[in-house]
Amino acid sequence: MRNVGDDPQTGEHLRTTVQRAEVLGFHSLWVSDHVVTPNHLLPTIGPTFSDAFVTLTYAAALTQRVKLGSTVIVVPYRNPLVVAKMLATLDVLSQGRVIFGAGAGGAPDEFQALGVPSHQRGTRTDAYLRLMVALWTQDPTNFKGRFFSFRDVRFQPKPRQKPHPPLWVGGRSEAALRRAVAVGEAWHPASRPLPMLQEKMVQLRHLAHESGRAKGPGVTVHQSVQLSTGHTPATGEARRLGQGTPQQIRADLYHYQELGIPVVVCNFAAPNFEELGRAMEIFAIQVMASFPEPA
Repeated sequence: MRNVGDDPQTGEHLRTTVQRAEVLGFHSLWVSDHVVTPNHLLPTIGPTFSDAFVTLTYAAALTQRVKLGSTVIVVPYRNPLVVAKMLATLDVLSQGRVIFGAGAGGAPDEFQALGVPSHQRGTRTDAYLRLMVALWTQDPTNFKGRFFSFRDVRFQPKPRQKPHPPLWVGGRSEAALRRAVAVGEAWHPASRPLPMLQEKMVQLRHLAHESGRAKGPGVTVHQSVQLSTGHTPATGEARRLGQGTPQQIRADLYHYQELGIPVVVCNFAAPNFEELGRAMEIFAIQVMASFPEPA
């Protein structure tokens, strides 16, 4: 389930939502990442975005089992040593429940507001992810790069998960696919039409084979989709995957299962807190129960 902290809801609403998700058997809770909201994004994401790290920490304190993910943290926005520290601490405090979804971002005006060169977002993302992995897996840590270099740095606590929290790389460009192959456990794209997703999965397998990953654990694909659960069937060419009755959504998710995609992150298109609760219950009972629990 996605976007537990993005709506202008109270702490009580957030507490109810995350605890309901755990009781209903959801695999994970997810938040997205924006620091400021550019005007052109208001129609699609709204004006209010709670801080991803604070929201996940709050959710961790209220739950015991459900995993805690980001879809996705925009890596170039922040000092990578600070991000590595926050994620490692959260992984320890949550008893190893963090999934680190990471991406390069794509809103130039947000980059400008934060004083980060948007034309360097891919280069910085690659470098920052390598730095974070080094901090999580070495003691002491030595690192030499274009943006940060240091020797004999001590970094504690290390993440509870070894070697580090699962790294799911977002984005749909070839650079994002290469990044997923280079450092990721999974490629985690936003909702894409099935033919486009299949084409990208072929490209991902080719890149993994070129790099030698195909001989090892490889790179899994975890998809993010927008859900709109209702009682009236959605019809016509304009219907999106994940839109319509529980039966239609269940059929859609079987397509992802047939492609070998084990996790689908669901962004519920609910207009308010009450409708979100109803949508979660409908999905858990009438859709999610038909699929195996992800590992």
